[in-house]
Amino acid sequence: MTDTTTTDPTPTESAGHKRTWIVGATIGVAVVAVVAVGVAVVLSRDGGGPDLDPVREATTAFHDVSAAEAGGYAPLLECFDDPAGGMGQHYVNQALLEDPAVDPLAPEAMVYEVADGGLELVAVEYIRPQAAGGPPELFGHTFHANDELGLWVLHAWIWRDNPAGVFEDWNPDVAACP
Repeated sequence: MTDTTTTDPTPTESAGHKRTWIVGATIGVAVVAVVAVGVAVVLSRDGGGPDLDPVREATTAFHDVSAAEAGGYAPLLECFDDPAGGMGQHYVNQALLEDPAVDPLAPEAMVYEVADGGLELVAVEYIRPQAAGGPPELFGHTFHANDELGLWVLHAWIWRDNPAGVFEDWNPDVAACP
């Protein structure tokens, strides 16, 4: 007959097993922490916000101002700036402005930085007349009032990073109007 009895681990073997388990658990926690920090960095870099790539794709042709004009956009008012930053020259599509619906792939305005004698597309703006009702929401952001013009507005800085935030009005990285 074969002896099948087992022996309990010695105190040294038991302590070694616990150390191995603690080291493994510590490494596991460290890996989870590194992954969490990486995710947090990515989310903070892009605001953890919506995917704006479809808007970029829909508006990429309007880097060429003549394409924007052919698409029904025309300059509105003068170039806008503020001590908080630049905004630029707005080209507005009047037909889209008059339609109270807000289409994320058809912004009512293209926003161009005026610099070096030319125009560079830096943002889009969604606009709805206040007379059409309350403020709409898009990309998880509620439009805010521009009472002077009687509009609800939401900027999206999709072509120029904005350290103040993708959906802020003013961009400190956009040149002041000439």
